Amino acid sequence: MANALALASVTAVLKDLLNDGLANANLDAIGQFSVTSLPLDEVTNGDADPINRLNIYMWHATRNAAWSSQRLPARNADGARIDSPYLALDLHLILTATGSEELHAEILLGYGMQILHETPVLTRDAIRTALGGAGGPVDASLLPAAQQFIIASDLADQFEQIRITPAVPDKEHAMQLEGISNLWSAFSAPLRPSALYHASCVLIESSTPVRSSLPVLTLGGRTAQIRNPQITRVHVLPQGAGGAPDPLGAIAPGAWVALTGTALASDRMRVRLGDRVLPVVAANAANTRVDVQLPGDIRAGLTAIQIEHLFTPESGGADRLWEMSNAAPLVIAPIMAGQVVARDGAGPRFSGTVTVTLSHPVGADQVAALLFNPVPGSVEDAFSVRCRARASDGTEVVADLRDVPAATFLLRAEIGGAASALTMGPTGFDGPLVDLAP
Repeated sequence: MANALALASVTAVLKDLLNDGLANANLDAIGQFSVTSLPLDEVTNGDADPINRLNIYMWHATRNAAWSSQRLPARNADGARIDSPYLALDLHLILTATGSEELHAEILLGYGMQILHETPVLTRDAIRTALGGAGGPVDASLLPAAQQFIIASDLADQFEQIRITPAVPDKEHAMQLEGISNLWSAFSAPLRPSALYHASCVLIESSTPVRSSLPVLTLGGRTAQIRNPQITRVHVLPQGAGGAPDPLGAIAPGAWVALTGTALASDRMRVRLGDRVLPVVAANAANTRVDVQLPGDIRAGLTAIQIEHLFTPESGGADRLWEMSNAAPLVIAPIMAGQVVARDGAGPRFSGTVTVTLSHPVGADQVAALLFNPVPGSVEDAFSVRCRARASDGTEVVADLRDVPAATFLLRAEIGGAASALTMGPTGFDGPLVDLAP
């Protein structure tokens, strides 16, 4: 693989390619000429020094998106270097010609463009020949000192060959001259006959040693097909395991739920609910549905549930994780066990507290609120009140009400964004109720 000298190597190879091509074209009629790789502001042809010149210059280098995404990441979580990603670069070149007499510049540019057109790929032999590398007909000791140093670039050894293609200054408007004009203006140089080219790509690899893993001592673990289990729906089972799911039913602590999806069952499996692990009975597990009971003391709110497939290593020991399903969202509704209303004084409106007791714990870090909705036929407006903060986990939440309508409301407790369920009667929702009347 090439190193940081590869950019200079590409220019040197192109320069040698153009020089040989012009020499073989028998351009004796235009006199002497030279092939250079100077910046544009140094490519001059004044009256005091009339020369014929063909100049190839790399004016820009950009990241090659395709090759740059290989071998990632370069470092692990501890910052140790574990790989050497490629520095993949596309080179942008400009071919310029000047002439000592009229039309000489156009002649040189035409021959130069023809040479690059007929050599779309820099072969490994061409690179070794130009740079005097191993196996080439030119001895490196015969080259100038600068090119003897370039030999170390190992450009010919990179497995991605370098392609030379014509380029335009503006890909969206190929006929506009604004891009090429801006390029020459940036060098404060007068416009000369020129053509743009694109060399792709140069792969530069660091020689810094990386951390390697220890050799494999034993072959073990498991070889099996990845089944990729997927949970698509989670529904409550009012009749327990094996019963019909209720798509509209609320999921409460202690309830049975059906996990529906694909490739769910395994010989060794478990269900993970947040940070808790739930066992699975084999009779309740199938590829398209797994029934499991939630713990009765689980906290209400939003959590995640997923299925994990396990395996036992050949060397023995505890089961290990083989694969897991997606984490399906699960909203666990709180269960209200009772309520206490405490009124502060008499009056046409209510001020006081409403204390709700739940059948499961509420975390001190969970946000709780009480939701008040009017009963069917009532003209009162719905409202909600956030409960007091709690110093520790408990089963009670307390809301302070100030100057609210003294009427009967449907009452729900909301814990962590999940609201408790209401009961349904002949005319609609009918409970649970809270009476704020005097």
